[in-house]
Parts: sequence; structure tokens; C-alpha cells
Amino acid sequence: MADSRHLPDSNNTMGVDLINNELALICPDPVIGINRDGIITLFNPAAEQLLGYSSQEMVGKFHIAQLYPSPESAREIKRLMYQDDQGEKGQLISHKTNLLSKNGVSIPIQLSACVVVEQGEEIGSVGFFRDMTERLALERSLKHMSITDSLTGLFNQRHFHSVLGQEIKRCKRHQHPLTLVCLDMDHFKSVNDKLGHVEGDHALRFIGEAICSILRLSDFGFRYGGDEFMVLLPETASQSAASFTNRLIDYFDNNMPSTLIDLARESEAVALSIGIAQYKDDEPANVFVKRADLAMYQAKKQPGNSTVLAE
Repeated sequence: MADSRHLPDSNNTMGVDLINNELALICPDPVIGINRDGIITLFNPAAEQLLGYSSQEMVGKFHIAQLYPSPESAREIKRLMYQDDQGEKGQLISHKTNLLSKNGVSIPIQLSACVVVEQGEEIGSVGFFRDMTERLALERSLKHMSITDSLTGLFNQRHFHSVLGQEIKRCKRHQHPLTLVCLDMDHFKSVNDKLGHVEGDHALRFIGEAICSILRLSDFGFRYGGDEFMVLLPETASQSAASFTNRLIDYFDNNMPSTLIDLARESEAVALSIGIAQYKDDEPANVFVKRADLAMYQAKKQPGNSTVLAE
């Protein structure tokens, strides 16, 4: 909200009796009114609930700027209120900012505000605040769901292509190596056929767990599709990626679920096949992925838990 500029002094109450305005009092969203000096003159019950202050604590005692995270935030709102490109001067529509609660928590809000004019003179302003906490949490949740494989908790194929493009650009810009690891479980079809799809899902979750357990903060793990997984290792050459795959195989062997161990004893070995490719200068992304994929299929021709470096 904004306090007015270059206006004669006025008293600390609004020209219209906003405090007794029934609409403001019953409004489900927080409503805060200020006089031309920025002193709070209206603090409705919804504002009390959101910020933890009582109306008695605020009205006539608090400056509106004290509710913002910084003086700069308050000045920015004032500037926008009087800016031509914001529409009509003296109003602000759906501006996103934050307010500080009594216990110091920063609360994301959306503010719409307008000045109050009496007898041609601006005497203050009133703002309507919408708490955006739940909406932002929902947006974050939906975004997370859109890029995450629900079964394994790894990123999904859609996000793989987005991240791959970004990391290729970054490795070109900084002249750092970038390595892609492609892997899948040998004889996964047998797991589904002999143990059922529930155990098949458990096996996929186990691979996701194995990948997550050894990723660095800078690495990315993806379920690419079916039983195929991708791991992007920024700033890592293909030779160094071998240590990653060794740790992955160790985790896989040492923590394998009993159902997979029993299956391996009874029929086919349960193991990983891994292909490694390092990005080549100006290589198209699809070619980079194809090289890692082909290396993985070469590994399948070898004994279980084999790793092949792409040419």
C-alpha cells in the first residue's frame, strides 16, 4: 500500500469510517487501511488471523512499512501505486509480495490497493491482501508431480530432456565434461512374469533408491521409461563416472531385496547393465543419448553388472 505525497496534514482517521465498515470487517481476506502518513487505521479480523496481531495493537500505532520484509519492499509498492504503466494512478492490482507476521514468518501475499480520496484530497489508502501460501504450495506440488516419476521418486523422461539441454549448454559454456549413464535391470521381464507386477514395481523402486543413495548434489537421476534409467553427471569425465557405476553396483548387490535374490538363485541372474557416454563437442542431444543407450545394450551381451564406455 502507499501513503500519499505532498498533501496537507490530516488526522489519523480515514475520512470514511473504514474501521466501522461492515464489509471490511466481514471480508474473508485481510484488509488493512492506512492514513496518509502510513499509520494503520484499519486491521480487520482476517488480517489479525493472518499476521497474529490484534487490531488494538495495530490501529494508530503501527506503520505499514513495519509489516514488509524491508523498507525497499514498502517503497516499491508506493512507487507502483503511482506509476502510469500500472493503469490508473493510485491503485495497484494483484501485486505479489510478502508480509511479516508477528512471529517473524514471511507470508507470501497478493495485494490489491487503492487510495482513499475525500473532498478531492487523498487521505490514505486501503489494501486487500490474499494469502498465497496454500496456492504456492499447490503450484510447487503440481510442478514436482509434473517432473517426477511417481513410482521411483526420480525425475521423469520429460524432465530429462529439459535438464539435458540445460546441462549441454552449461558444459559448452564452461568447457566442463558431461557424462551420461544409461542402465537397466537384466531379465526384468522375468521379475514381472515370475514374481508379479507388484514385485516388479518394488524392483524398480529399489533401483531408484540405489541411484538416489549415491548421487551427488550436482547429479540428476531419471527413470527414462520401463526399467531404463538415466543419470547425468555434470563436470564428470567418463573415466570418473566408472567410480559412480561401481558404487551403484555395490549398493545393488549388497541391498538387493530377498525376492530378487531368490529369483537369481532359482533361474536368471538379476543384475544391471550400464552404458557410459561423455558428451562430444557440438554433438546433438539425441546422438549423445543414443551412444549411452547403445553402450548399455553392449553391456547386456556381457556377464551381469557390466559397464561399457561408449565410443
